[in-house]
Amino acid sequence: MKRRVILVIVLLVVGPLVASELDVLPGRWWEDERVVNRMGLTDQQQEQIHSVVFEHARLMIDLKADVDKAALDLAASVDQEVFDPAPVRAAYTVFQTARQKLENERFEMLIEVRQVLTYEQWQKIQEVKRHLQQNREQGRPGQRPQRDRPPGF
Repeated sequence: MKRRVILVIVLLVVGPLVASELDVLPGRWWEDERVVNRMGLTDQQQEQIHSVVFEHARLMIDLKADVDKAALDLAASVDQEVFDPAPVRAAYTVFQTARQKLENERFEMLIEVRQVLTYEQWQKIQEVKRHLQQNREQGRPGQRPQRDRPPGF
């Protein structure tokens, strides 16, 4: 039992870290001419990435709605005049399950996108991500950073 709890905690902590490392750029980056040129994406790769993202995005919209509904139910279960922890725990389990399904779908999408890219292209996208992150971190608190520009653009 203790091992299971430790395993769950490790997965909850490590899972998002792995997913964030695997993450790609925000938005429709495969259609941005500057990114396409910098990475050397072919027309076929652009079409494949678009198909993968579109396919998964449709499902993720529904999964995100499930998360939102579960969050609403969780909030309602906590906000009762006569508080009973059992329904709150049950609502929390439903919420966590919905979040996990959404994250799993997102992870599978990222895996499929990575399969389309060459190793060199993957390295370039990680370089651009690091540059964007550095720009965000250098921004002042309370101010929106200047429009992020990948290196070399």
